[in-house]
Amino acid sequence: MAKRGGTDHERRERGDQTRRDLIDAGRALFVAHGYFHTSIGDLVTRSGVGTRGAFYHHFKDKAELFRAVFEEVESDLTLRALASPPPGADPWERLSRGLHSFLEAALEPEVQRIMLLDGPVILGWQAVRAIQERNSIALIQEKVGEAISQGIIEDQPVSELTHILVAAVEEAALLVAHAPDPVGARQRAAGILDRLLLSFAPATRKALRR
Repeated sequence: MAKRGGTDHERRERGDQTRRDLIDAGRALFVAHGYFHTSIGDLVTRSGVGTRGAFYHHFKDKAELFRAVFEEVESDLTLRALASPPPGADPWERLSRGLHSFLEAALEPEVQRIMLLDGPVILGWQAVRAIQERNSIALIQEKVGEAISQGIIEDQPVSELTHILVAAVEEAALLVAHAPDPVGARQRAAGILDRLLLSFAPATRKALRR
């Protein structure tokens, strides 16, 4: 005899779908209206899950849903920017293209709102950094380490260099997100990023890049 509400597998599938619908609704509404102008009622309506009870079954509050959205947006950006490098690219190109991709993403409304503007306010700097440490920063550090081991970047502390590069790109992305001319700001910041990266290269590579 089947259990009320279906089998365990069917109930898990429905639960997973409800959670998925709520995250999708969050991604849409948090970008369109911002975290503070989106209510749980709005999320329930947009997701189609039916009741606030369904919401609270999966998330204790709106901030917890926002964290799930932030983690997903950050993961998606990392996959685009760093996890799929162009074929044949050396560590320098993989690192450079990855950092430039993060800067380019500052033009995207979803990245602007979720990662750059609301994320640090809602989650706090430490929570944001902890999420990044497990994902984007870990991949950037891996690429920095590869570049140093192959002599493409001068030998220096990998973790410290990684965090300096991340801080520079994040600050540049914030500048782009707030600029009256975001496209122009990104172009100028990209040129400075190239010069910053080149400053870490051995003298022989600097000569080749000029």
